[in-house]
Amino acid sequence: MTYKVNAITLHTVDYKDSDKIITFFTLEKGKISAAARGVRKANAKLKGITEPFCFAELVLAERSGRNTVTEADVYDSFYPIRTDIVKYYVGMTALEFSYVLMQEELEAPSYYAMLLEFLQKLAYSAINPVNLLVKFMSDALGDVGYGLNLSRCGRCGEEIVGRVFLSVSDGVSVCEHCKAAGDKEYSFKTWEYLKGIYEGDLESGDNETRSNALKFFQYYLSVSAGVSLKCLATLGSMI
Repeated sequence: MTYKVNAITLHTVDYKDSDKIITFFTLEKGKISAAARGVRKANAKLKGITEPFCFAELVLAERSGRNTVTEADVYDSFYPIRTDIVKYYVGMTALEFSYVLMQEELEAPSYYAMLLEFLQKLAYSAINPVNLLVKFMSDALGDVGYGLNLSRCGRCGEEIVGRVFLSVSDGVSVCEHCKAAGDKEYSFKTWEYLKGIYEGDLESGDNETRSNALKFFQYYLSVSAGVSLKCLATLGSMI
């Protein structure tokens, strides 16, 4: 059986002498993997789909539950992402997030659209790339079951003033009056930045605040999901 999917390349692994197993995020089937034969050869016809960020229409042949890429029509490789080291690691963090946290073969068209829009803005807009990543992760966490409420105190519903604490178990920021055992205090300036990004302000922040926001996500993911994103850690050291 053959079928077509619209796909974004997330991750590749070498297989046999010249093949790769590629993980894609697709509009039609969510996260799937497929073999791409001979793509490690210099003149391989399908070589382009092995690159991260590749956005393409694929023809897949399925046999005994395994997919093989037989044809590809590349729409966009988002090349500008590769020309800027910060943009590159921002983009790779989003791909790693999707690869590690999204379930296999779970249709998620809204997530697919969000990832594609993120890559388009990262490649072709002048918006600060870390701000784009913070917005992407703030929205994407809800899709993978670890949503965060950053707007107001998650317990009393009031505006947070002065000091702010994170409840990982509840996925909320809380005010000083509502803090409980186990809640972790973090920078009020970082909370203001995260709140602004969460609400759509993509122009805010300085490098120190952005770096602290990346550390915030590192901590939240490690405690809530038991996940450490290598690209996120590398990016944090660069800001």
